Amino acid sequence: MTPLLRSAALLAALSLPLAANAQAPFSVRGDAEASGLPGVANPTTQRNIAAQEAAGLSPNNPRTSQNQRPGADAATGIPAPFDINQDGTSPVVVIPEEEQTIFRPFTTTSPLANGRRPGPVLPVDAVSREQRENITRLLKEDADTVRELRVNVENAQEWVEAVVDRPIVPFRTLRLDGEIDSTSWTFFLSGAEAARGGTLAIAFTNSVLVLPEASRLRIFLNGRQIAQTAIDSPDRTKVIALPIPSELVRPGENALRLETEMRHRIDCSLLATYELWTRIDTRLTGFSFGGGRTPLAGLNDLPGVGVGTNGATRIRVMQRAPSTVTSVDRMLRAVQAASVRGRFVQPLVEVVPITANPEPMAGTVNIVIGTYDQIRTISPDIPAEGGVGPLTTLIDTARLGPTVVIAGPNERAVDAALSRFDVASGDNAPRSPIIATPPWLVPDSVRVNGADTITLREAGVETINFSGRRFVTDFKVTLPPDFYAAAYGEAQLLLDAAYSSDVEPGSRLSVFVNGILSTAISFTSSDGEVYDDFPIVLVMKHFRPGINNIEIVADIETEADEACLPGGTVPARDRFALFSSSRLVFPDFARIGQVPNLASFATNGFPYPLSNGPVRVRVASDSLDTVGAAGTLLSRVAVSRGAPLATNVVETVSAFTDTGAIIVAPLQEVSSLTLETTDANRVIPSNWLQPFSTGRVGEEPQGLERYDDVLRRLRQQLRQEEVRLDRTADVPSDPARSDVALDQRSETERTRDRWFEELEAERGIGGAINDLVQTVRDALNLDLSFGEDSRQAEVEISPVSEGATLLFAQAEAPNNANTAWTLVTAPTPGLLSTSMAAVSSPDQWTRIGGRITAYDLENNAVETVAVDSVGYLATLPLSFRNLRLIAANWFSINNGFYALALIAIAVLLGLVTWLLVSPLGRKN
Repeated sequence: MTPLLRSAALLAALSLPLAANAQAPFSVRGDAEASGLPGVANPTTQRNIAAQEAAGLSPNNPRTSQNQRPGADAATGIPAPFDINQDGTSPVVVIPEEEQTIFRPFTTTSPLANGRRPGPVLPVDAVSREQRENITRLLKEDADTVRELRVNVENAQEWVEAVVDRPIVPFRTLRLDGEIDSTSWTFFLSGAEAARGGTLAIAFTNSVLVLPEASRLRIFLNGRQIAQTAIDSPDRTKVIALPIPSELVRPGENALRLETEMRHRIDCSLLATYELWTRIDTRLTGFSFGGGRTPLAGLNDLPGVGVGTNGATRIRVMQRAPSTVTSVDRMLRAVQAASVRGRFVQPLVEVVPITANPEPMAGTVNIVIGTYDQIRTISPDIPAEGGVGPLTTLIDTARLGPTVVIAGPNERAVDAALSRFDVASGDNAPRSPIIATPPWLVPDSVRVNGADTITLREAGVETINFSGRRFVTDFKVTLPPDFYAAAYGEAQLLLDAAYSSDVEPGSRLSVFVNGILSTAISFTSSDGEVYDDFPIVLVMKHFRPGINNIEIVADIETEADEACLPGGTVPARDRFALFSSSRLVFPDFARIGQVPNLASFATNGFPYPLSNGPVRVRVASDSLDTVGAAGTLLSRVAVSRGAPLATNVVETVSAFTDTGAIIVAPLQEVSSLTLETTDANRVIPSNWLQPFSTGRVGEEPQGLERYDDVLRRLRQQLRQEEVRLDRTADVPSDPARSDVALDQRSETERTRDRWFEELEAERGIGGAINDLVQTVRDALNLDLSFGEDSRQAEVEISPVSEGATLLFAQAEAPNNANTAWTLVTAPTPGLLSTSMAAVSSPDQWTRIGGRITAYDLENNAVETVAVDSVGYLATLPLSFRNLRLIAANWFSINNGFYALALIAIAVLLGLVTWLLVSPLGRKN
């Protein structure tokens, strides 16, 4: 297809969905014109069904489903309220037989009809207060039918945050990309909430280039498919409200899974698959209950706090005197225990004065600590038992929301109450966050502690049959914090897969580890092939302590894609299959701790758990922002390791040079001893030394006020990226400006490259010889530095980028090589709090590593400085096997010494041989 014809086809295709969406954006019971899904009797839909059947995409065609799953629980026999057909693939939703009314896929009792007979309803812009109230009532009403609407909420930031009672998406943003994608997570329901049931709302918008007739979003709850819908809402946010009876959920953890299958409107190329996306609106996705939210009953329901619309759980600590060492120490213990007991994936700690009157918010829990006389003024709901003895309880009132109360008649009683709360958290030892859930729904990573073999099914990947062009799936494995095999050894992926004869030779399968291409293989047979335990090597140097993401990508090309005839974007035959029996085999690897290593610190607070005593924590407590940042840091580490760190807050660390320490402070309050010990003074951006502008007039805001602004900016950046993916972005008219826009390098990098090019010709013969030596070293992977002064090497390290707003730095303690000092700092207390909250998100937390990590809040980017000189800490008994593995990895890193050792051994062997042989033989 020529570019001109393709452009004309694109314009025609883009105009069709907008016109269709403007007619009837959602369906109503009995309406025959509003739905574009199978099962609704309107001429357009019937034509679409006929076209799908002709292309081999009948609703009952098993090839249209990725995973074949039944719609009812075989163990209990309980049918899902929106069951699927016996073949597991039909998008038609049915209700129990005792109801005599024909149930259509997406129907509504529609309060938007204002009491009139239900009929088609146009998209709701949510401009007036009445419209907003109607939308809220629609999502929260108790009804037996699925309700659907399309609404414009892009510019509605205030009211939309409170539409659902319980937001459930534990991510800041969520977008499913490509022809197939999926995501899963868990949410907690208390016993009362599970017995009551409610309404599950799923909200999304999608690329205008998605073909709705062949694209589906499937929703699974606790292993059962409860609904699916066409991905057909590029101009509005499509909201689907699904009534969930008590039989479908259980008290405790419940697993939700979303799967997308998308096809392009007109383009059959591999590049076109990058233009397919479906964005889940985290603000409108969640659970609602008729009559409002159900209060939590006690501390056992603490996980029911859930998350807010930002995907995080806010822990709001109210104390009388937050600047004292004792109160900060109590706060750190309490927020760590709450995070572990509540299983909060991303806890954000905010410290507010005890006189504050904060309003209840979704995904927010209050912690009140102090003597009864100090805290009773907060609310009359504070139990009077706190004035008699130690009190540890959770209350949930309309005035405060969920609130953990830790109180007593005196300071000793308060400490006793806190000990009860802290000790109980030990019951939640590290474990999978999903209880009694089938393995294909487990979103948690699989733990590997040594030589082990895991199947893709155990990692959460089911057998997938694929008929598109670019197949992508991923899973996660967690390695221990003392993992030491990043320079030698290989893991193997024993692949069970198949591809059809339609696939052209040259198509390939790639495996990425933490975003780095590890291995790629080509499909060579023109007759198709079935792989059985086909070995794919994954070098261990791409793995790291903590969570590792492994991604399997297959780029599939066929002759039909090159022709791209009308309807060619919707292939009817499976081209590729990945079987869940594929196995990932890890070798036995070395286990020894390293200092500094921020990746291990983010994994489980390493090396501090090795110490018998508490870790000293220095918090510049004059600012509530700084105290909150310290709470966020320690809580996030506690969540990663599954247990709190024993902490002891001190006023200064200069007296504890022989123990481990964590320092959280803005730069102006960091001592020179700390900066020199951690080498942070060598990498601090120069603009941190100048008066730092917060961008606001007056005093810098405290708490997490700025974090919401950051999330709004992140959502705007995501929408701008989506506009570019939709090929509707404006092209720069100036060619020079276009080149600059495509050049992602900073001005500093461009200037440096220009100077390098200009001076390259002046280097002469000496430069050419140096280049030759460097080429030989690179080819042989030799490190010939031979222990040169590490301090001199560190001097040459460039500072981190000028846009950095947060800095992690770690080094050995000044007088103890068996522990470490870790510094977390920022230019101002406000940036310290906001940046710490942002970097604690799951997608950024796993990127922390090296000896120095910098985070850029504006660009949401992480930059690391590699470790050049490390100390080693024994974490396991030093067996001969472990020592051999440690030596193998050390010599792989320091291969210059390995080469010298081989030469020395060869010389020694020759000398010994000469000494033994020379006395032998005939002498004249």
